[in-house]
Amino acid sequence: MKIGNGLAWLAGAAACLGAGMAEASEGAGSYYFAGGFGSFMVAVPPDPGFAVASQTLIFGGNTDRAVLNGRATVGLNAFAVFNFVAGTYTFEQPVLGGRLQVGAAVPIAYSTATLGLQVRDIGSFSGTASDTNIGDSILTPFALYWNFGEFNAKLAQLVVAPIGHYDPQATINVGRNYWAFDTQAALTWFHKATGTEVSVLPGLMINTMNPATSYRTGTEFHLDFMVNQFVAPTVAVGFQGYWYKQIEGDSGAGAKLGSFMGQSVGIGPAVMWAPEQLKGRYVIIAKWLHDLSDTNRLHGDWGQLTMSWKF
Repeated sequence: MKIGNGLAWLAGAAACLGAGMAEASEGAGSYYFAGGFGSFMVAVPPDPGFAVASQTLIFGGNTDRAVLNGRATVGLNAFAVFNFVAGTYTFEQPVLGGRLQVGAAVPIAYSTATLGLQVRDIGSFSGTASDTNIGDSILTPFALYWNFGEFNAKLAQLVVAPIGHYDPQATINVGRNYWAFDTQAALTWFHKATGTEVSVLPGLMINTMNPATSYRTGTEFHLDFMVNQFVAPTVAVGFQGYWYKQIEGDSGAGAKLGSFMGQSVGIGPAVMWAPEQLKGRYVIIAKWLHDLSDTNRLHGDWGQLTMSWKF
């Protein structure tokens, strides 16, 4: 297997998966799963054809305060597992001098939270709640890739559709009940002689109003960054991380804690393995990121396990 080829399609499949976290902005989280878009060879043009992927996203953490389904909450501990099934198709015919990919992903999700105190006008609640159901889906109407020797670029648009389970009377939902539009760009430098890769992937996510809670999460900027090294033709290790910052405050009648602008940063290790006997068509990636600091966000650990198959 040639290093860097045959793996690039995986980045496209992962792009369909990364925005799925809906654990608890509103609920001190968002559609952006920390580091979820970061992977290996994220901007390298994928080979033409179909690919499928399964990505399991796991989060566990806590925050001192949040607004959850219209209720001001003090003391929130959350745990969630989202398993996405994604499909992508990469066209062979060039588009705008690059390679076009489209895709979609749908998760089965489980989310649970323990709340210390919850107040809405007059009243309180304490205890544990959970939800297991279909989550919000992610559509990629276009992802364009270009190659310039050792440098590669990518421009993509993701749309999060609120088809997931959402009950406005429930404390915890796996769906978030609003649309989001995430515009991303990525740059990858890959030096084949040494097997060294450096990538950055910034994105800007615009959210609509949650009609059930009259809460609009402000526009979010996120940046995934990766330094990866192939230690064998089929094995790579990486140091990856993310930086998240809201550039617009939360708004609407349901924003009971005010603008509640969030910010966080985290780092951690990643590993990729492509079994040699499958000639690069099957790839496994595992990653763990730990939050180093956060403001108005859930603080904790983010795990990922991705298994992908290229037809």
